[in-house]
Amino acid sequence: MTQRFYLSLFIIIALSLSACQPGMSPNAIRPDNTALLAEQSGDFLSASQQYTDLAKTAGEPQKSQFNLRAAIAFWRLNQIEQVRNSLVNVDPKVLNETQQLNVALLQANLALTDSQPQQALAALAPFDLTYTAQAQKQQALKLKIQAYAMTENWLEKANSHILLAPLLADEEKAQNQQLLWSALMSLTPEALDLFNPSIPPAIDSGWFALAYLVKTYGDKPEVFTAALEDWKRNYPNHPADPQLYTDPELYMGGIGLGSSDQLIPTDITDVSDIAILLPETGPYKAAAEAIKRGILAAHFNSKSTARLHFLAVDTDKQTGLSNVLQEYQHAIDLHASLVIGPLDKESVQILANAPNLPIPVLALNRLANDATRQNLFQFGLAPEDEAVAVADYAKKQNYQRAIILAPSNEWGARIADAFKTEWQQNGGTILRQANYNPIQNDYATTLKPLLGLEASEQRYDAVRQRVGNSLEFEPRRRQDVDFIFLIAKPLKARQLVPQLKFHRSGQLPIIATSHVYEGYDNRQQNVDLNKLVIGDIPWVFNDLAQTDPTYVALYNESPDHFAEFVRLYALGADAYNLVPQLNNLSQSPESSFSGATGELSINTTGQVIRIPKWAKFNNGLLELLPVSEPLAIAP
Repeated sequence: MTQRFYLSLFIIIALSLSACQPGMSPNAIRPDNTALLAEQSGDFLSASQQYTDLAKTAGEPQKSQFNLRAAIAFWRLNQIEQVRNSLVNVDPKVLNETQQLNVALLQANLALTDSQPQQALAALAPFDLTYTAQAQKQQALKLKIQAYAMTENWLEKANSHILLAPLLADEEKAQNQQLLWSALMSLTPEALDLFNPSIPPAIDSGWFALAYLVKTYGDKPEVFTAALEDWKRNYPNHPADPQLYTDPELYMGGIGLGSSDQLIPTDITDVSDIAILLPETGPYKAAAEAIKRGILAAHFNSKSTARLHFLAVDTDKQTGLSNVLQEYQHAIDLHASLVIGPLDKESVQILANAPNLPIPVLALNRLANDATRQNLFQFGLAPEDEAVAVADYAKKQNYQRAIILAPSNEWGARIADAFKTEWQQNGGTILRQANYNPIQNDYATTLKPLLGLEASEQRYDAVRQRVGNSLEFEPRRRQDVDFIFLIAKPLKARQLVPQLKFHRSGQLPIIATSHVYEGYDNRQQNVDLNKLVIGDIPWVFNDLAQTDPTYVALYNESPDHFAEFVRLYALGADAYNLVPQLNNLSQSPESSFSGATGELSINTTGQVIRIPKWAKFNNGLLELLPVSEPLAIAP
């Protein structure tokens, strides 16, 4: 989130809290109050401490008001856990509606910080924004836009952009329209027609109708021209510029090129300048810095004479507003042969919907759809890609039946859905999926039915009742499953794998994504992961990594932080090393390149496909599996 957003959110909340509410003690908040003065002067550390102290001795509603003010101050200090702790002590029922919405705004921000867009939307759902103060309404809509983007709910994202437009300053409206159009162009013609929110000459109806025309008649010039004239008559004075939004290059970019279009990029065999578009602030700052180091290390190792131009891309996560098009044009002005980046998905989407891309782009993120875009290549470390790799690996093991164990959150659902789609396309069967609560520690009630132990116990009870005597009994897990697909972070994986074994998973193979592994040896902790199989990048295996001069240079440069960022360093190195390979790989999908993140190839939609190295935990250490070694299935 940008500093501008932090400041505006703070001002909105602080102003609404300043007014005395009915029933408030006259001494609750006074202009000479030292906490208020500290807050107004920007000393948020003092303000947070003083409001927290005041809340300890105050009765309601002052107690909740002070805790809310403390939460605001902690938010300004980026002390997320303290924000949570302060909000726990706020009782929204004793606050007025304006203050309740302020609580919801903070809760939504916290949820988005945790990549929980559904929770953010749930926090804002109770509030009717129709008569809300303009500043609060603007911030709520920006948060909703971010959440809808994360869940890829393009319909509601478009509707939110429409509602946001009249609240924006003139300099922001053009970018808001650009993002609105991008969302509309992600919908099908049927959805645009069905969910058109009103009738002519309404502004919102005009946007949907124009997008419908482009998507439906864009490849039929004569029909399109007539339909566009009708649209202009039905929607006079509409803010959309038909010439801009109906340009053939733009709408073909928005809906994807036909299969006959070539993916071959502009020739980049002679690279003298490369532009790298990365953020310098915001939530991706640390990741961008690691990627930048990887690019530089690969550049110096290659002894290339090419010039690197690092350009800052600023994207507002609340609205998706971005300067990426301006920086892309800057790259063109610098005579760059190719662009590496951007990193955030919102900026990649903007480039995907641009009128044209004169120079190739190797984006460092992936879009959800498979639309082909001339000169746009997508490369990243998306968890969904790892789920697809697991499905493909399991197929090569001749497995047919899987069960899935995933966390009950949006992250787990995304990975599970990606696995199921690929696994079923491979002809595999999903026997069952269980979702566990990440905040729990004992998963017996989840694992027993997943493994079929409850059914085994029920059969025993039935036999015992018929026989009438106690029988020797040992529950057996279901025998019709070939492997378990586990989705977990390191701590949960170290809890779940032993519990699976306790509940008689036996020798049943368990395969997971790399998210279960921190990326460095820790025998004492990882002994709980024994027999677990994962796919990971070559750079996490010392024997492979030490042969790569780029890896060695990075390791020697920053060993204290290397393990934490090793995968991002590798992403940067591969992005740079892919540049001279793009022509060949894009023309020959069967060709591949051995990189730091895996075996890389490019499919027909311009996505970089990454095949990882497969390994198994043994005595707490991750050991590479021979390429031909199949996983044993327990009898």
